[in-house]
Amino acid sequence: MEHYSKVRREGLRVYSAAIQAHKDPYLPVLEEKVPNLSQLTRLSLGVMTISLSQVIGSVSQGRSYAFTANFLPILESGSEFSSKWDQLYESVEEKGVSQPITVLEYLGEYYVIEGNKRVSVMKSMGAEDIDADVTRVYPEKKDDPQIQAYYEYCDFARETGLYSMVFTRPGSYQKLLSLPGIRTGDTWTSDDILSLKKLFHYFCSAYNQVMKDRSAIRPGDAFLTFLIAFGYADIRDEDLDKVTERVRLMSREFEQRDNKVNLVMDPGAQPSTPVPLLSALFRPSHIKAAFLFNRPTGESAWNYWHELGRLELEEKLKDKVETISRIVPSRNDFSGEINQLIRDGYTAIFATSPVMLNSCIQPALEHPEVKFLCCSLLSPYNNIRTYYIRFYEAKFLLGLAAGILARNGKIGYIADYPIYGTASAANAFALGARMVNPDAKIYLNWVSATYFNAENPFLDPEIRVICNRDITAPNHDARDYGLYLREEGEILNIATLIPQWGPFYCSIVERLLNGTFNPAENRDIATNYWWGISSHILDVAFSNRFDPYAMRLIHHYREEMKEGSFSPFEGELRDQQGQLRCTADRRLTPAEILCMDYLVDNIIGSFPGPEEMIPSALPLVKLQGIHGELTPELNSFSWNRK
Repeated sequence: MEHYSKVRREGLRVYSAAIQAHKDPYLPVLEEKVPNLSQLTRLSLGVMTISLSQVIGSVSQGRSYAFTANFLPILESGSEFSSKWDQLYESVEEKGVSQPITVLEYLGEYYVIEGNKRVSVMKSMGAEDIDADVTRVYPEKKDDPQIQAYYEYCDFARETGLYSMVFTRPGSYQKLLSLPGIRTGDTWTSDDILSLKKLFHYFCSAYNQVMKDRSAIRPGDAFLTFLIAFGYADIRDEDLDKVTERVRLMSREFEQRDNKVNLVMDPGAQPSTPVPLLSALFRPSHIKAAFLFNRPTGESAWNYWHELGRLELEEKLKDKVETISRIVPSRNDFSGEINQLIRDGYTAIFATSPVMLNSCIQPALEHPEVKFLCCSLLSPYNNIRTYYIRFYEAKFLLGLAAGILARNGKIGYIADYPIYGTASAANAFALGARMVNPDAKIYLNWVSATYFNAENPFLDPEIRVICNRDITAPNHDARDYGLYLREEGEILNIATLIPQWGPFYCSIVERLLNGTFNPAENRDIATNYWWGISSHILDVAFSNRFDPYAMRLIHHYREEMKEGSFSPFEGELRDQQGQLRCTADRRLTPAEILCMDYLVDNIIGSFPGPEEMIPSALPLVKLQGIHGELTPELNSFSWNRK
């Protein structure tokens, strides 16, 4: 009876812990979770090998009181049950399991009809798989994310035979298929399936070991996060030891949390937390900060503005900060550059392009003593803080000006990449134009699309008012930037958006210096800085061509946005399909604005698909594009306001 007694002791410990946590201490029962179980459609899948980690309960109450969660036995030693359990243990140890268990599969998890003790014994032995005769139970179709994801799982499992890879969020299987190297063509080959199956098996083995005693997300969801972080093509042939090492690095990212992303809306919104005594005593007097660019600053307006921010940081903090800039054009160069910077004593790394986000993940996990920040709108990772500007606020002001200028209501708008943040900017512009010109129609084009014609972006000659990209790169002499009028082949510049990264960089480095950058209670929450006009990080400059009386209107709304008394997204708002996105009596939350994946009803145009993008745009669009790898979810955000 020694096997049973040993496992029962662990079962009693788990039972007591569940009672103290006010949780049900017994095995989950499917008939209790799904009262109409007998009425649901079923499909026999036959005998297959299933993962024991997915066997989570019993179909009926029956023997459920004999086990805790995870099938640990708790009935008295010396009972008939304990004797049979020990006999079965010895039989399995000698001969293995002689026949498959019988289970129902519901939402990707398995509930035992017959074979509870076999599951208990196999789990106690540390087995990973078991043969089972499986019958699938289809849940009622309804507007529930988990059920939507489950029906996607059914299609995926039917095509690949990979029944253990269960995601709980809709769209996850599409994300999986979008990862480079995940399959060779339009259909799955046996090599595609075997490679993915092997890596998932290694991941689950490592995951169950590393996350054993921690509250963690489902293995399938964790696996997708893992693939996005490290890149399937780069890790598909790694062995178990290397996969386990990577899982350990990411373990904090896999923990279950309520508020995963803290959206910080302005400099004064950081929680005020007393600085720990040790931090106060040993706060640094000097910071070495490295700035990483993916292109030379002379060739990119985006990088040029960040370079100005770096120079402002040096000018204002003087001998308190030392900075360096590096050009890192590809992910292959990233790790070596970061390691050298860390060896040289740099403790703050600013990656200035969204395409660098995934490249930051591994070095950030390996070097928790270094602060990593990436200029990106989205990041679910705790070890990397992201920062971005609420560009939609300035675009709204430009939209007001465009609506005033376009007497015929026709306005051209040239966007860069169809990523999150671009939709809110285009929508704010369109709403601003309509506020002063009810007939305003915004004709949308994309500079990153293969069909874009830079010489003549709009064929309609009546489109004379155009909002194009922000100020051009220093070594480009083009004038088609910002808001301008096109008259008889000439461009008359009217206004442009001006990002000012200096205040942000100064604020972050000052927090590093005074010990308030990383309050203790925020160690386990991802932080995204999303500052706007009120933070002096963004403004709009107008030429003297613009009517000074109309400027008073622009100034009025600029000041109201600074004070927080006005938002472009308040009142009734409908998308291109007529769907109501905001009612007349409220304004959209910051998370709703950040997660925008639609266009408002006075925009004519659409988001280009991946097949319509120029090659250089694909990495960013695949990562942060509308419905790309990092799709934001409303319920994953909290935020601080002034």
